[in-house]
Amino acid sequence: MNAMDEIARYRMRVLAVVAISLFGALGARLWYLQVMISEQAVAAAASNITRVIDVPAPRGRILDVKGRTLVGNRLTTMITINPRELEEADLDAVERRKMLTRIAVEVNRSGQLLKVSDIESSLANRAFGYYDDIPIALDVSEDLLVFFGERGGLYPGVTVVDGTVRSYLYGDLATHVLGWVGPVNDAELASRNPSPGKEYRLRDEVGKAGVELMFEDDLRGIAGRRVVEVDRRGEIVRERKDLFEAPVPGDDVILTLDIDIQWLAETELERSVFLARAVTPEKEEGSTEEPPDFEVPGGAVVILDPISGSVVAMASYPSYDPNESIGGFSLEQWAELNDTANDLPMFNRAIQGEYAPGSTFKLFTAHAAWHEEVFGVGRVPEADELWDDPGFYFLQSCRADADVEDQEEASGCVFKNAGNKTYEKVDLPKSLTVSSDVYYYTIGESVYINPMHTETAIQDAATRYGLGRKSGVPLPFEQAGFMPTPANREQRHEDNPVAFPYGEWYSGDNVNTAIGQGDVLVTPIQLANAYATFANGGTRMAPTVVGQVVGRDGETIRTIGARAVSQVDIDPVFRELALEGLSGVTADPEGTAYWSFNSEATNGVYFPLEEFPVAAKTGTAEVRGKADTSLFAAFGPVQAPTHVMVAVMEEAGFGSQVAAPLVARVLEPVLTGAVVEAPTAAVRYARSAALPLCVSWHEWITGDTLERLKGIDPTADPESGPVLDADGIVRVRGERVDCGPLVEELISSLKGD
Repeated sequence: MNAMDEIARYRMRVLAVVAISLFGALGARLWYLQVMISEQAVAAAASNITRVIDVPAPRGRILDVKGRTLVGNRLTTMITINPRELEEADLDAVERRKMLTRIAVEVNRSGQLLKVSDIESSLANRAFGYYDDIPIALDVSEDLLVFFGERGGLYPGVTVVDGTVRSYLYGDLATHVLGWVGPVNDAELASRNPSPGKEYRLRDEVGKAGVELMFEDDLRGIAGRRVVEVDRRGEIVRERKDLFEAPVPGDDVILTLDIDIQWLAETELERSVFLARAVTPEKEEGSTEEPPDFEVPGGAVVILDPISGSVVAMASYPSYDPNESIGGFSLEQWAELNDTANDLPMFNRAIQGEYAPGSTFKLFTAHAAWHEEVFGVGRVPEADELWDDPGFYFLQSCRADADVEDQEEASGCVFKNAGNKTYEKVDLPKSLTVSSDVYYYTIGESVYINPMHTETAIQDAATRYGLGRKSGVPLPFEQAGFMPTPANREQRHEDNPVAFPYGEWYSGDNVNTAIGQGDVLVTPIQLANAYATFANGGTRMAPTVVGQVVGRDGETIRTIGARAVSQVDIDPVFRELALEGLSGVTADPEGTAYWSFNSEATNGVYFPLEEFPVAAKTGTAEVRGKADTSLFAAFGPVQAPTHVMVAVMEEAGFGSQVAAPLVARVLEPVLTGAVVEAPTAAVRYARSAALPLCVSWHEWITGDTLERLKGIDPTADPESGPVLDADGIVRVRGERVDCGPLVEELISSLKGD
């Protein structure tokens, strides 16, 4: 081997070492990059480039007992602004203000009021994120879709899209039962405990009242999600369709309400309010003071099924349209709806209003007297004894030598019938029929002063029927009323002597309690449930407004059955006597509601009492400084009751003159099966818009001048406003209105039929 070969071999070894070293270094580097930091790099990249956008789930529907949709969801055209795109447009403050002003101007031109401050407020809403499209105007004209779409360069981030919002198909009908929805607030976020998958985010809608609130977890769906990738500058690169999760709609809630009966009840309640307001109060004979006006700020109606406890209808006047809550009530709207000057439209008088029950309470006083064996003891006559009511009652606890004829001097000792009216041959049934106060004054004092009786027997009986305690109806904000006793009066005084300066209880207090006056307070639903308890034989039910929760596939998720709370022992003999007296209220010419059920001249009806006998009780409760509260409770048919109804009218006068005719007008079609179909809000609007044309059509018909209608094409689509054809059909926004029945209804109402 020569020297040259050795040198070559050496060089090859050096090159091999260098090559191996280079490949080793490269391999080590690749191993480090791929193995050591790959997981960290992937995680960092993923967190930097993906964004999750929530997709709200549609809320479940609310349906009536016959399956008609009362609350659903509808598409709306809305204007949105994306804050990221707006910021990237790099507009200075002046340019930004000008752009927002132009948006407001165009929206206002389309017929909807929008201020620049409204837009700024929406953009500042912290419930929305940087990548969200923030709604700034709902229910805008579709023309704006084209306008802003063609001018994208002038309006960066502005988009007109279709979205889903809550829809109350019957407008303000049953709104106090249905409730409304609005954006969730911080307090609700902290207090709510939603089911897994139904967690809240700041901009989510949540039930605020009524069934929307109480059945929120059922109605609320599970939100979906969109995933997008963005680059370092925050610009969206693409949407990850593979990661999309579709939202799951909420479940449907089926109510016990019948919307047709609800419409009838609300219509007659409103009618009664205006009828009562038109009456001029009469001055009492011998009085020098002017009686207070019938202001009638509000009223309530409750109709129950006495067997199941189902709420068939529940009305409170005045009302409001929950469609106005879409996007949340404005501060101005909220103030108006909760203003006493507007008679508190959001106040559900049916479950929150607390009223003295007046003579409707006498049934429970009679129950106490019978079961406590008060009849035939002391001054109280036997239940079947015919007794003459002198028109006044003098307390036994007053001085025995006081001159009962000088009633003005016997202040606090003498209690009178309304108008000092006297009654002959009064027994237990007739005491209910004619509503003798003196009969129950006598019972009230005897129960309290006779050691043989429990001094709170009357209050105890009323409480067993459910008065003075919450009924358990699944609606929010129900009030408990109040049942006064010697013990709780003393406790009130001790707790707050300024507000309650008197802690003693006297015979006169028991006398007032016996006729539902004094401190006795009940809610309309309590009173209806108490009469339902008597009507069904003694089973006190917890009223319910929801019968079922059903999935979107129609499968029943759960059934909410009748809930019996307790049993009231009612002696069969007493029940028959009481039924006789209560039936006489409507059927006996001496009955306090006879004319409401046997005449139309008093705003009542000619009720088919022979086929559908009705048991009832009037009530007139005095309110200091105001007109009396008018009350009426009824159920029928007497022997097999299917409906119980209570009406309460604030500052309206005698129960026999206001509340009783109202109940008669509602129960007659309900019991005879003649309830008309309730119109949706769209139909009501169409009828209102069509009325002027229908009146003109009627004038043409009666004036023999149909020639004026020739040339009208009834098949033509209206370009704007309602269109009338020669057959008396008006078409408004896709609804057809027949002028014949509409005009007949108008004429009937003007005649007072």
